[in-house]
Amino acid sequence: MVRPRSEGGYELIAGHRRKRGCELAGRDTMPVIVRNYSDDEAVIIMVDSNIQRDNIQPSEKAFAYKMKMEALKHQGVKTGSGNDVETADLVGKEAGDSGRKVQRYIRLTELLPGLLELVDIGKIKVSPAVSLSYLSKKEQEWVLKCVIGKETSVTGAIADRLKKYSENKELSELAVELIMCGERQEHEKIILSSKVRQYFPKNYNNQKIEEIIINLLLFSILFTPKIILFTSNSIRLRHQIK
Repeated sequence: MVRPRSEGGYELIAGHRRKRGCELAGRDTMPVIVRNYSDDEAVIIMVDSNIQRDNIQPSEKAFAYKMKMEALKHQGVKTGSGNDVETADLVGKEAGDSGRKVQRYIRLTELLPGLLELVDIGKIKVSPAVSLSYLSKKEQEWVLKCVIGKETSVTGAIADRLKKYSENKELSELAVELIMCGERQEHEKIILSSKVRQYFPKNYNNQKIEEIIINLLLFSILFTPKIILFTSNSIRLRHQIK
């Protein structure tokens, strides 16, 4: 399926794999259907014809859904109450995806290219990646640096925790490192000495104790500068009195 181009010739809208097949077969031409589609109509057809590929990557699906969502909005598509969820339902209809799933994929377009590439190769799962998409670009840089430099993984729990700290304006580069590198995989064994355990209730397991310690360290990082500033002011004040 093609549409005429203003500068002459035709733009292929659907049938890219057929075109590739003809090229491999040594054919110079192939039969097509010509339609005068608008830009938005062309986008919708291109997305619908490619979204069901078996080997489609999460990033491809994310940007395809975003393009179709914008095209439908440009067309002024009416959906019941007219909210984004219902529009997203229309976007995912051809691929059998719900509106919520479409919205989650579109969130992936907010990721840095480096993080999105890790999603495509399976290093980061889609669900944690959605949580990471709510981080600022600078915060995402810290996460990417930690994943690549320290070979850490991003679980759903870690991603949700990073998102929460970011929402509270409490996320720093050091905090990211502590959250990601301090987290243990479930299969790892956490060993704590009796000197550490004596400060916690007996019914607390090692994982719970470790989580509390990490939170205390993060709290210390966030508030120590304020304490130091207060102390230095107090010292100056005592010198002035003397």
